[in-house]
Amino acid sequence: MSVDGCTLQVVPDPFPPSGLLPDYQARRNLLMTEERAFDICEMGLAPLLAARSRGADLVAIPVFHYRRFRHSAIVCRTAAGIRKPEDLIGRRVGVRRLSLSAGIWARGLLQHEYGIPLNRIEWVVQVPTPLRPEIGDRLNVKLVPADEPLEGLLERGDLDATIEAFAIGPMRESSKSVHPLFEDPIAAEIDYYRRTGIFPTMHTIVMYRHLAEQYPDLPMNVYGAFATAKMDAAGKSTGAPRYVLANEEQHWVQELTPDQRKTFLGEDARGDPWKYSLQRDSNALETFLDYAFEQGISHRRFAVEELFAPSTLHL
Repeated sequence: MSVDGCTLQVVPDPFPPSGLLPDYQARRNLLMTEERAFDICEMGLAPLLAARSRGADLVAIPVFHYRRFRHSAIVCRTAAGIRKPEDLIGRRVGVRRLSLSAGIWARGLLQHEYGIPLNRIEWVVQVPTPLRPEIGDRLNVKLVPADEPLEGLLERGDLDATIEAFAIGPMRESSKSVHPLFEDPIAAEIDYYRRTGIFPTMHTIVMYRHLAEQYPDLPMNVYGAFATAKMDAAGKSTGAPRYVLANEEQHWVQELTPDQRKTFLGEDARGDPWKYSLQRDSNALETFLDYAFEQGISHRRFAVEELFAPSTLHL
C-alpha cells in the first residue's frame, strides 16, 4: 500500500496465524498515545475514546476495516443454567477490560436490546478501567489477576459467562462445558442487522491532529490508500470486499444461509457491509458513542464530528 505524498515505514503487530495475543493491542495503543511512537495507527474505537478523554489530540479517518457482531461473543458455562439474556442477572461475567470495544457492544446489546440492567451483573475484569464516577459507583466490578485466561475461570466455574473479542478455546474445540448465550448466534445477528442496519464497527485509523493540520491532504490521502486497497482485494475475491482480522469473520460469512446472505450482502451477494463512510454508517457510530458514554468509558458524549478529521466528514 502507498500513500500519496508519504514515505511509509510500516511497523507490524506480532499478529499470530489464529486467535489473538493477550492484550497486545493495549501495548500498541500505549505506544501511540503515551510515547507517540507512530504518526498513524490502527486503534479500536473504545481506546480512541479513552485516549481522547485523557486529552490525547487524535483524529480518525473513516476506515472501518474491522467489524464484528457481538451476540456470539457472550459465552456461558453450561452448568450455570443460563439460557437467555435475563438469566445473566446476578451472575459473574468476565471481560478482560471494560474498555474493550467488543465488550461495550455486547453490554449495549444486553441493556438496549434485551433490557438487562448492567448494574445487576458482577463484572469480573483483569485490567482496571477508569470510569466516570457516577457509573463506577453504580457498577459491581471485581478485579482478578491476569495470569490466567478468562476461559479457564469459566470452565473451572469461577465465572458464569465471558465476553471476548474472539472465539474462546472451548468454543473452537466444541466443548460441552460452554455454550453461546444465544442458541443460534448467527440468526440473532442477522435479525439485528435486518432491524437496525448496524454492522458494529470495532477499529479505525487514527493520527495526531497537528499532523492533519500541518499536512491538510494527509487524512484524505490515507483514506484513499485504504479504499484503494479494499477495492484491489475485492477484485481478487469472489465475495464482498472485506478485511479479515481473524478466521472467525470469514467463516461467519460462509455460514450464512442464502436468505441471510441476501440480507447481509445484497441480492447479488456483492454488497459491501465493510463500507468506509461516515454518512452511510452514522447509525453504528452514534450507537457506539451512546454506549461508551452510558457505560462510563468516555468522560462525555463525544460527537462524530469531533472524532474524525474535518476533511473526511463528507465521506
